[in-house]
Amino acid sequence: MSFTSSDPAAIASSENADPTTPTTSHLGWRTRLWRLRHLGIALLVSLSGPIFSSTYVVLGGSPDPMQQNYRLAGALRTEITSLLLLWYVMGRQGKTWKDIGWEVGLADIPRGMGLFIVALIVPVFAAVPFQHVYRAYAGHFLAPKSLHSLLGFGISLVSIAFVCLNPFFEELMVRGYTMSEIIGSGGTAWMAIVISVAIQMSYHLYQGLAHAIVLTVVFAIFSIYYAQTRRIAPVVLAHLFMDVLALIRGVF
Repeated sequence: MSFTSSDPAAIASSENADPTTPTTSHLGWRTRLWRLRHLGIALLVSLSGPIFSSTYVVLGGSPDPMQQNYRLAGALRTEITSLLLLWYVMGRQGKTWKDIGWEVGLADIPRGMGLFIVALIVPVFAAVPFQHVYRAYAGHFLAPKSLHSLLGFGISLVSIAFVCLNPFFEELMVRGYTMSEIIGSGGTAWMAIVISVAIQMSYHLYQGLAHAIVLTVVFAIFSIYYAQTRRIAPVVLAHLFMDVLALIRGVF
């Protein structure tokens, strides 16, 4: 009597000597399907809530600003459980955080600051031409949507905790893991960049068109940097600096 293993890892090993290596160019279709299935589960659990909330606001929903702490606490719960899920999924794949670029060094601090400055300056070169084109078509500039009712959290223990955790959640999940899995499954770096930016923008649409143009450029900068360096710590730091700046602006 013979037994056939249904373990994806065993199947992967029989088809490829090193199925978890991102640079592998000859992956069996079962190995690709296994990796993409894990990616799909992680993204569905992690992002279905934020995407739903963003779509709700775009379609005219009006969240109660009096429930900010409740919303933040719910977001913290989602992000913590999502990172735990990511840790579990990567463990099943035989991976560690280092496999998606998490390797911290002192040089990451100036790199993160430099990336933050680039992310503040470069979007202007995209927003200004867009505004002039919009004015030529509509007769006026596009006014950015006020985000005070949505992002004016105020400074509290809950808002500080959220601002500190959110960059890890977004960058490890949507940048590091997603891009690594797409490239590791045979996709190109540019495909990974486009998909990562599209996913991240899908739950930021509530911020309106003007902000969306800027954020698209920011996320593209982060994705290109990661694709070139495969280091996620500077991206997490740059995102943290941006979120801290947004929190301070929301107070004043």
